[in-house]
Amino acid sequence: MIRKEVVPTPGLAPTEAAGFAQCIVAGDFVFVSGQTGIDENWELVSHEFRPQAQQVLQNLRIALESAGSSPADIVAMTAFFADPRHVREFSELRLEAMNGSLCASTAICGASFVIPGLLLEVEATAIRRPT
Repeated sequence: MIRKEVVPTPGLAPTEAAGFAQCIVAGDFVFVSGQTGIDENWELVSHEFRPQAQQVLQNLRIALESAGSSPADIVAMTAFFADPRHVREFSELRLEAMNGSLCASTAICGASFVIPGLLLEVEATAIRRPT
């Protein structure tokens, strides 16, 4: 039987009061909740796309490393964009953050977010490296 384990994610905004975890491990897979352009204090890092995208990728890295994985281990990603004009820029930033590693990917455009000012949210599934 595969066990589900909530992974502590110091450095990310706490989410327990909202009823979800930032990161879950089940078997050899790591599931990262949607990451946005907010810091560990729930503060929006910028109203511009690039700084938000960089924060998203940093948050993903923090969650994945907390679970014994890395951005290069991502196998699937779903990105939600407020504006489709940002898809290409994010694709370039993501490829760099993943050290050129490819993954299955979906882009959904025209998203509306709970936190005003957000331009991007990304969830990911990765493989956990053997310990």
